[in-house]
Amino acid sequence: MLTKFTTKALILSLLYAIQSMALQGQATIRAYQQIYSDNLKGGTTVIGNTGMHILNTNSTVNLTQMNEIGNAANGLGGVGFTQYGNDNSNMQFIDIDGLAETYSSSSADLSLPAGTNTIKFARLYWGGRINNTAIAAVPDTLRKIKIRKGNSVYSNILSPVSSVDQFAVTATETIYQCYADITSYVQAAGVGTYSIGNIPATPGAVSGGGKYAGWCIVIVYENPAKPLNSIRLYDGYYQVYTSTSGPASISVTMNNLNVPNNTLLSEDAVVSAMAWEGDGNLGATATNPSGDFVKVNGNIISNAVNQPVNYWNGSISKNGVYVTTKNPSYNNQMGIDIDEVNVGTGYGILPNATSVTVEFGTEADQYFPSFFGFTIRMKDPLVNLDKTVADASASNTIEPNEVLTYTLSGTNQGAGMAYNVFVVDSLPGNTSYVPGSLEVITAPGVVLGPQTDANDATDMSYKGINNGKHFVKFFIGNNATNNSGGQLESGEGYTVKFKVKGMAIPASVSNTATAYSHTIVNDIFTDDGTAVIGPSGGPTPVKLTRFSVKLSGVNADLLWVTDFEINSDHYEIERSWDALSFEKVGEIKGKGNSTVKQTYNFADINIGAAQRNGNVVYYRLRIVDTDGKNSHSQVIALRLNGTMAISAYTIYPNPFMDDIKIMITGAEATMAD
Repeated sequence: MLTKFTTKALILSLLYAIQSMALQGQATIRAYQQIYSDNLKGGTTVIGNTGMHILNTNSTVNLTQMNEIGNAANGLGGVGFTQYGNDNSNMQFIDIDGLAETYSSSSADLSLPAGTNTIKFARLYWGGRINNTAIAAVPDTLRKIKIRKGNSVYSNILSPVSSVDQFAVTATETIYQCYADITSYVQAAGVGTYSIGNIPATPGAVSGGGKYAGWCIVIVYENPAKPLNSIRLYDGYYQVYTSTSGPASISVTMNNLNVPNNTLLSEDAVVSAMAWEGDGNLGATATNPSGDFVKVNGNIISNAVNQPVNYWNGSISKNGVYVTTKNPSYNNQMGIDIDEVNVGTGYGILPNATSVTVEFGTEADQYFPSFFGFTIRMKDPLVNLDKTVADASASNTIEPNEVLTYTLSGTNQGAGMAYNVFVVDSLPGNTSYVPGSLEVITAPGVVLGPQTDANDATDMSYKGINNGKHFVKFFIGNNATNNSGGQLESGEGYTVKFKVKGMAIPASVSNTATAYSHTIVNDIFTDDGTAVIGPSGGPTPVKLTRFSVKLSGVNADLLWVTDFEINSDHYEIERSWDALSFEKVGEIKGKGNSTVKQTYNFADINIGAAQRNGNVVYYRLRIVDTDGKNSHSQVIALRLNGTMAISAYTIYPNPFMDDIKIMITGAEATMAD
């Protein structure tokens, strides 16, 4: 039995011995070029449909041929290996809208994630096989098409003259694709059903590839609720075929890719691709084992629908599942492929890669690659900050007029690049800055060593004042300047220092610094670090960042978290029914000295059975130091049923660094936090 390509070769050798137009070799009709590039929270989606189907002699649709997924009798068998193709088939226009103004129409549904979506880019492609006489008869025939959303009136689309790709498949026929920007149209129309009408093409039956028509829309959307992605889209127009034994291929390097500096999971990188004229019945066989394929960095891509040796099989799919949200919804498009495949692992897409090599090959089929895109997940940065304080006398207490040295350090612990990184420390009001004490110990891309106090180009740090508040600021990272932060790669860090002087009459000094970092789309990440030092006999230095209680059955479960502890001996849990008179109900041992987060739990057993006085119970912590000093936490309230409103009490000194919110939502979810 003659294959599609031996048939082509016979026809051409008999009829066009001199001008063998289609089968001279692989053809680059238009080389791939990047058409869109952005890093955003959002993604890419591609919709489309065929414009022709196979009709029986009685003019009914041959649903068997249009919908066969696979046939064991064809090639290697399995999904995608149908025994039917459009060669010598009666290909006729689909026309679903019933309107006199269109001779062809088909539709596909555009859906986007929940939330606010902003359309950033939309490009419409259409193409097919057409007689040259039809092109000559009407000016700009190939450039004209119609589009509508839902049941609205059709709008006419005219592609630019430069946006037409043509290839002479025979002396009398042309295959082509056109494309046009429809971003403003999709922005106005939004999600829903899109119909494309009047695709220029010639129906009928022909060998050497068969008649076909189709369309697709490539869309980039932004959605603040979605992950950060690097989106790079390319398009071109190539002929991939072989007229001799053995596979033939074209390799294309796609540049200006932006792979993040982290390893990827499978779903972290998605390839979206569209090609014309692939056939499910011309995949690999015992004598043509390579079939047709696509390789990324030398690795064949595939999934459940797009087999390694029959990738271009007339399917429209997303990650191995046929797309059915289109009308008509055929499994075999007989002329267009639109597929999305996860390629995050196993395809050689390495951290920080700026290009990939894509190889299109075949041993039996002919197809025309068009659109090709990458959507690659970018990871968030996480720049932390640790802060310590050292007094000059090394007594861990502050003496009169003593100089304190603060050390701020941190690392980008996230997987993504951190941008615009800087550290700010607002100086405590009961201290004074020591001039000339700014110092950068370690940090990439900045001047190391002592820093000037002025905000000048000498270095990237300075001491400032804003609305009477004194502060120090360090710009960190590669490409930092004296007024903007730089970049920290994953694993890169910094250490900076400065000094302040205490008061003549010493008092506790609590000082919090903040590290700021941003994603490439300017989402901000912060981390705080606090250091506390006090005089002899001063309050207990504990940073309590959370104190909460919830009802679990008849028990009250208390939880508190500290960021650091100095000489912490124990915590006494105190309970009250009126928020005034408290009694001790338990004790938990402290961690002594700790610079890492500590979590504590305590259960007040069976308290729910002791409901009284409005069914509200109050708790606080008595924080006791190793030398007997103590302080109290803020009071929190727990409703034991849903019959009484809750008020917040702040009665005792509060060592919290953040506000505490009382949230009472009823007996089933009762939480103070």
